Amino acid sequence: MMFIGRKEEILKLRNFLNGDGCKAAMLFGRRRVGKTELIKQALQGQNGTIIHCECKKVLPALNLRLLEKEIKSILNLPDYVRFNDFDDLFNSIFDASKNRRIVFVLDEFSYLPLGGEDGVDASLARIIDLRKQDEVNLKIIISGSYVDLMQKILENSSPLHGHFDLVEEIREFDYYDAAKFFPNYSMEDRFIAYGVFGGLPYALSLVNPDLSIVDNIKEQFGVDTSAVIMLCQDTISMESSKITSLNSLLTLIACGKRKYTDLIAVLGKDTRIEYALDKGVKLHFLKKTVPINDEKNKKLTFYDFEDNLLRFYYRYVFSNAAARSAMGKNLLYKEIIQDDFEKNYLPSVFESVSREFLIRKNKAGEINPPFFKIGTYSFNDSKAKKNMQFDVVTLDKKGYVSYECKYTKEQIGSSILQEEKDQTKESPLPFAGLGFISRNGFSSSVKDKTERCYSLDDFYAPGLDV
Repeated sequence: MMFIGRKEEILKLRNFLNGDGCKAAMLFGRRRVGKTELIKQALQGQNGTIIHCECKKVLPALNLRLLEKEIKSILNLPDYVRFNDFDDLFNSIFDASKNRRIVFVLDEFSYLPLGGEDGVDASLARIIDLRKQDEVNLKIIISGSYVDLMQKILENSSPLHGHFDLVEEIREFDYYDAAKFFPNYSMEDRFIAYGVFGGLPYALSLVNPDLSIVDNIKEQFGVDTSAVIMLCQDTISMESSKITSLNSLLTLIACGKRKYTDLIAVLGKDTRIEYALDKGVKLHFLKKTVPINDEKNKKLTFYDFEDNLLRFYYRYVFSNAAARSAMGKNLLYKEIIQDDFEKNYLPSVFESVSREFLIRKNKAGEINPPFFKIGTYSFNDSKAKKNMQFDVVTLDKKGYVSYECKYTKEQIGSSILQEEKDQTKESPLPFAGLGFISRNGFSSSVKDKTERCYSLDDFYAPGLDV
């Protein structure tokens, strides 16, 4: 399969690989996000010896033996050479890099014993400190999938803190790069596919472009043993043992309980909900959205899924295992998914993707003046009994701009334009502009009266491929 996306990340890695001396890089990100393929792509055309090792989820002693075998084979070391510990392993790499250029990749680093004086991270830091002034030509790349463990390596208390010339978190694709997996789909189907399968490259690779989106949903979510179902289960099982309320939290958010106050009301304060939410955000399962003009207001803070695959899984699959077995994939879609999917699920995803679109457009230099903040705005006037929600709001040097997002079959007409103008006038937030993002375009009267009108076709414009 053709390698997709990651232009910026590849450029950073190749720049890191340039030059002589000893340098170290760390890549981390969720499983199946494409770290290994990214490294392989960046290494294409590189001169010298490439030692690309992958650690296993086994006992440390066995990992050491497996790595020893691979390194000895690549470096042509004698059979009698033994690595008694990871100090020996790293020293052997440094020794070999005196006479040749070496790129040493240690994949799934988080499977190794980390922490403390005997941790592999301490060993690597120790050898780098002792030998970084040697006449070597060595580039070290470590990568890992346990995001929380890899993030701890960057903390001040970690032995490896300050040892990296490059640190890169590899994130899921946004809606634009995700669409490159199915270029023959219509704009609408590209959006829906991202809304269901999210941005993990592995999940996107499981979409069959020869089938309709509905048929892909039936095949991947209506069968217990499908690769997508197993991916969702594996993703959660890695974290749910550490965060006891995670499944409950994700189920509530998937079903519309997105406000912090609503989640507390259902789960209670004793469930360590703040810890679970914080972990969900760090793992990029969730994203936290705060009012653009009042970021510390917990009452107006809400949480939503950053990962659309988990959003779909928890809304329609996680709690419907019995129905899936009793109904089969066709009835499951018709009775449980179909109506809610169109009326509630996709409009919510449309708002989220609209933010991603505006960010891409902003980075491409196509919004003038460019905004430097994006979020939401909520207004609650208890005296006047008015409660307003502006879902997508940007802030630029001229002020706030509100974007109304409509995922409907009808075009946005003059009545909706006037309604939004009236709402922005009633709000205490001074709006400098008003925009619209529509599933199916606009009437000519709306286009004549506002310059900020975007539709699904604009989402995938070639100029946004930055």
